[in-house]
Amino acid sequence: MINVLLVDDETYVTESLEATIPWSELGISEVYRSDSAGDALELLAAHPVDILITDIRMPGMNGLELIEKASVLYPSLRSILLTGYGEFEYAKKAIQLGASDYIIKPVDDDDFIKSIKQAVQSIDEEGKQATKYQQLLYQRKSDYTLLRENLLRQLLMGDQIQTERMIQLLHDYEIKLSYSSMTTMILVRLHEGFMEHDEKTRVLMEYAIGNMAEEIFGETYDVWQGRTPHHCLLILLQSKDQHDIESGESEFLKPKNLRPFIENFRSSVLTYLRGEVHVIVSRPCMFPQDISETYRRGLNSVYLADRQMESGVVFIEGDNVSIESPSSKAAFEVLYRPPMLQQLLERKSWEAASQRLDEVFAIIEKNPVSREHMYEIYLAIINSFLYITHQTGLRISELDAKGLEPHLVERMIHYPPLLKDYTEQILMKFQQAVSAPAEPKSHIVSQVKDMILQEEGIELTVKMIADRVFLHPVYLSKIFKAETGEGLSEYLIRTRLERALYLLKHTNKKIYEITAELGYQNPQYFSKLFKKHYGITPNEFREQ
Repeated sequence: MINVLLVDDETYVTESLEATIPWSELGISEVYRSDSAGDALELLAAHPVDILITDIRMPGMNGLELIEKASVLYPSLRSILLTGYGEFEYAKKAIQLGASDYIIKPVDDDDFIKSIKQAVQSIDEEGKQATKYQQLLYQRKSDYTLLRENLLRQLLMGDQIQTERMIQLLHDYEIKLSYSSMTTMILVRLHEGFMEHDEKTRVLMEYAIGNMAEEIFGETYDVWQGRTPHHCLLILLQSKDQHDIESGESEFLKPKNLRPFIENFRSSVLTYLRGEVHVIVSRPCMFPQDISETYRRGLNSVYLADRQMESGVVFIEGDNVSIESPSSKAAFEVLYRPPMLQQLLERKSWEAASQRLDEVFAIIEKNPVSREHMYEIYLAIINSFLYITHQTGLRISELDAKGLEPHLVERMIHYPPLLKDYTEQILMKFQQAVSAPAEPKSHIVSQVKDMILQEEGIELTVKMIADRVFLHPVYLSKIFKAETGEGLSEYLIRTRLERALYLLKHTNKKIYEITAELGYQNPQYFSKLFKKHYGITPNEFREQ
């Protein structure tokens, strides 16, 4: 919306212009009038004005002085001068002061409208350029976020980056940390108030928490924050104080100086995001040389410290947090005690298997277990389920595929109650699956499903499957739909499309390569089929 201010001590001039010019057709929303330069300045301060149209000769402050003051106060304001033939030199002066145009009095409506159109076009173009610039800034910020996160992941995982290259990357990605400088690492773990959120919401929360960290610590420290591969937020701090840097003693990185910032940070997260975070603070280390080792040491302490901390903050080797778990041995003794979990499942001793798992998690609940040992406990439990499901012709992915997703596995290792819930669900579903008597038709359907899963259904057709189970294709399709509620052809298509989802998400293969791998000869047909099932094209899914 564009607004105009008309200024002339002869009020009939501004009244005539307001009444005769088709302002709305020119894209003008509001027209204000003033009969003096002083009053015009007050109107400019009180209302948003985009175009100032003023006469030169006015009592007191003249039009040139008005344009000069207004252009200083409102740099984006367009000014148009109304002038007589004898005032042409004044008009030239106005142009020098930044006026966009001048109009000879008496005013010709066509010339006036032409001048207004030019000013409006100029404002619109400037607005488009500003919008484009903001979009570029946003895109640049988004790109930098991804680049910084990838670089951080490389460093945490121990990738070796040459010194010159690393220094250049820090500069290119606008990361404020200095090479070969003492750095403190802070691991932040989401706690009460956050864990009930879904994965997407937690990621947004982590970004919000990271922004808070930059704002709070940034007063005194150079900050680099980002998400880690192990579901933690990581904050790297270097002192801004030159004396602190030159002395090498890292005074500002000592716990006594860090604590007020950390407490402010945790308090802000609780106040604004309604959740608690637990914080593990490392001893100062050399950046980037020691970052990977420091990260792994901190990661091993996260779960233990989380269970021990009352204040929500632990300084590694400052608060003497032990990274050894006194209860790991007891948990493993229960888990591997004969008859082991796998044997209990083979015997269909469901109650005994459930009691065994409850006993393991009760030990973990009372005493902390290191991340490494939690991972071993997860593997021991899941391997028992995998073995027995395969022995009985089932697949654990049919019971619950989520627990095999890497990002969910990591979460279950960090949060044992999630692992406990998962194992209880699998045990219950497995018990139901193997305890129900198998009807002949159900057995055939299970055989068909297993065949499709083993071969991923790529080359199979309904006729080929029917031939293998010695049934007519029509009859097989009939009993398959009766048992599952889904036609065999539809099931084959869905299996292929689920495979397509995986390939699109987890590989860099071209669309036509995936099309061929799934047994489709026509990429256009595959794309149409994909969109029919999921509402978007393969390309749109990959770009999400």
